Amino acid sequence: MKPCIIQISSAQLACEIYGEGKVTLVIEMGLGAVMAEWRRLAKRLSERHTVLLYQRAGYGDSSVSALVRTPGNIASELYQLLQQLPHEEKLTLLAHSQGGLYAWTFAKTYPDMVRRLILLDPLSPEDYRFRAELTKEEFQKSGVDKSKGLELNLKLTRLHLGWLVKRMMASAPPFYYDNSFSQAERKEILASLGKAQTYETALSEYTCGHDLKELAGLLEKRESLTAPLTLVTHDSQIACQEIRQFGRASEEQAEKIETLWQEIMGAYLFCCVNSERVHAEHSSHYIHLTDSDLICRLV
Repeated sequence: MKPCIIQISSAQLACEIYGEGKVTLVIEMGLGAVMAEWRRLAKRLSERHTVLLYQRAGYGDSSVSALVRTPGNIASELYQLLQQLPHEEKLTLLAHSQGGLYAWTFAKTYPDMVRRLILLDPLSPEDYRFRAELTKEEFQKSGVDKSKGLELNLKLTRLHLGWLVKRMMASAPPFYYDNSFSQAERKEILASLGKAQTYETALSEYTCGHDLKELAGLLEKRESLTAPLTLVTHDSQIACQEIRQFGRASEEQAEKIETLWQEIMGAYLFCCVNSERVHAEHSSHYIHLTDSDLICRLV
């Protein structure tokens, strides 16, 4: 592992490189994630690739960016980061959740740099369909809207109650899906989850990631990507169970929400010349933690 801090025009970005030689694989993490959540998988992937794991501006040891957290700005910051690191001419992008939107934006903006896209349960530019096609009750029970939880944690951390947020988050994702983090990894993740800066950044990313003006054209089918896409989506049975458990939705409501979720993610498949869909049989949303063997086979 080679940890470093790289200065780009708008921020300082913390990153780690696993493997030898030029970077061939870039990991784009989900909303609010820090590197400790992905290190074990990055190490496994480095057996076949040279892996760049980095934290977007505003998370962990990366500084706050001078730029608004739009998908275009985040893609530009990754581009600037790569310009300062030795990398292959074409890269594979492995991205999760909100990071999937940024990886897609990067591929649309810099298509000559992308060899392949692997998106794990990605945030889609069609996410607005949840609010448009679900009833108010169904939308509330779906758990799709992350803004209220982020706003609550931001308020608490600004009141110097980060210790309380960390206590609440200690049993939430990613820990809910993986209790085998080392003590150091757990400490690093919780430290980030106890900082107001994390929620300020995540709220800005979340808001911009649902701004239809910022998303315009990202799923334009007339401009299909030529890089192969592998879309990995969660298991519907597991997802429905969680929607019923945590959202208190009925079985019918859960099935409707889940069917729509799969459709919304599937929109990416129609915008690539070469695409495939893979179902992660052991996973809900945190596929990189609960189906890591599958990821290693696919990458």
